[in-house]
Amino acid sequence: MDGLSLIQDLAIVLLAAGFAGTLCRRLGLSVIVGYLVAGVAIGPFTPPFSFIQDVDRIQTLSQIGLVFLMFGIGLGLSLSRMGRMGWPTLAATGLGAIIMLLLTQTLGAAVGWSGAQGMFIAAMFMCSSSAVIAKVAAELNLTHERPGQLALSITVLEDVVAVIMLTLLGSQARGGESETVSTVIATMSAFVTLLIGAGLLMVPRLMRRLEARADPELQTIIVAGLLFMLAMIALKAGYSLALGAFLLGAIVAEIPQRTGVERAFTGMRDLFSSVFFVSIGMMIDLRLVLPAWPMILGLVAFVMIVRPIATGLALTLVGTRPREARRA
Repeated sequence: MDGLSLIQDLAIVLLAAGFAGTLCRRLGLSVIVGYLVAGVAIGPFTPPFSFIQDVDRIQTLSQIGLVFLMFGIGLGLSLSRMGRMGWPTLAATGLGAIIMLLLTQTLGAAVGWSGAQGMFIAAMFMCSSSAVIAKVAAELNLTHERPGQLALSITVLEDVVAVIMLTLLGSQARGGESETVSTVIATMSAFVTLLIGAGLLMVPRLMRRLEARADPELQTIIVAGLLFMLAMIALKAGYSLALGAFLLGAIVAEIPQRTGVERAFTGMRDLFSSVFFVSIGMMIDLRLVLPAWPMILGLVAFVMIVRPIATGLALTLVGTRPREARRA
């Protein structure tokens, strides 16, 4: 029965996502808004419309969606393209995070938050979702324009910022006993370098052999297996599924077979990415949100104004033209 229940839940999620996404498109909104609203409506915290009670099953599928989505981002942001963006993008990511941290802590001091509260809220505001940015950039046809690529590069690099902030927050929670930030950065850099080196050594050879000996169906199956394997390696190493999936996409983007791979995975990416966003909506409990709505609206206004200023200023400081920095 569990298998049948999963099929039923998946049917509800996809239909709700389709209807809500279509409505948002007609209203001129991103489909992501529709997916989130659909998740809230059918999730376990919104009676009497709690069509789905076992969110864990859907969250498992949502992780598959995240893997496909990040793989697609990697295909659009190849290693050579990120290399051409160079150190300015890396520096802008760090500068933007520092500016956001300082401004959030200033806000916290003004409203009376403790140091730990200010740090936790700053950690949320310092990182944007690469999944959301990629979806919005695709909807606005900005994926192949430099401002869109800058935005995607920064959000991908913010995975490093997220790891550093989790280390600092974990250190606070454990009373100061944790790895140093320099150790975290060095370890992550070594892991990424090793994964990219091994991937560039093995993946092109494998793809050439598959192209010569296997049909497109088997090629897609083997690439999907590699995708999930690298995502799990990244997770086991203490990072995220998204990092491993993105790195494989960036590696595959460097080889001639990229177009065929991208075409094969487009449908799966769109299907499971909608499940990913709906599952996020399912985790929103309006009973907790509504009593705190004045603070939530205030923080939304703060981050909508300050976050673009911080990132735009950081990009301008590293030499990006002001118009491109503003759009990014």
